[in-house]
Amino acid sequence: MINGINLEALGAYKNTVEQDSKNGMYSGGIKATWLGGTKVGVETKALQLGDEKIPHDFSFTIDEPNQLLGEHSAPTPQCYLLGGLSGCMMVTFVAMASTKGIELEGVSLEIKSTLDLQGFLGINETSPVGYDTVEYCFTVEGNGTEEQFKEIADLVIQFSPNYATVANKVKMVSSLVVNSTVKN
Repeated sequence: MINGINLEALGAYKNTVEQDSKNGMYSGGIKATWLGGTKVGVETKALQLGDEKIPHDFSFTIDEPNQLLGEHSAPTPQCYLLGGLSGCMMVTFVAMASTKGIELEGVSLEIKSTLDLQGFLGINETSPVGYDTVEYCFTVEGNGTEEQFKEIADLVIQFSPNYATVANKVKMVSSLVVNSTVKN
């Protein structure tokens, strides 16, 4: 065990996936419900890891600041997007350091980006609707060398699923269900 990562269990799981690739298939989802205004409630669904179904009953709320017509009662969608990205990158960093025997005393990750809301508002066709650049910086303390930490940061780019999802184009599959509303 190093940095809270059970290397024996990680190795055993890796062997399980090498023996049967379906054991490495991980799926999950969420259900988002409009709560009025700019507020959205999100409930997580059970996870599927290989043949195992894992209960995963969590919920959170998303909102916008007052200036964007919200109540400023919860983090924005962008905060959750960047938070999910940072969580996955951080776990990957710690796991990779651990597999190399590097003991960490502390790791932080700061992510910054800017949205040009002219794109969202349809004011300027040349303004991107989403982020066009995401900047991030790991700050790390531990018994590794600077070269080792740079190598680990490169491994994050290579192996973090959320990094890959944000950095690469991902196929989006859309569907729509319209429920009729009868008004008297």
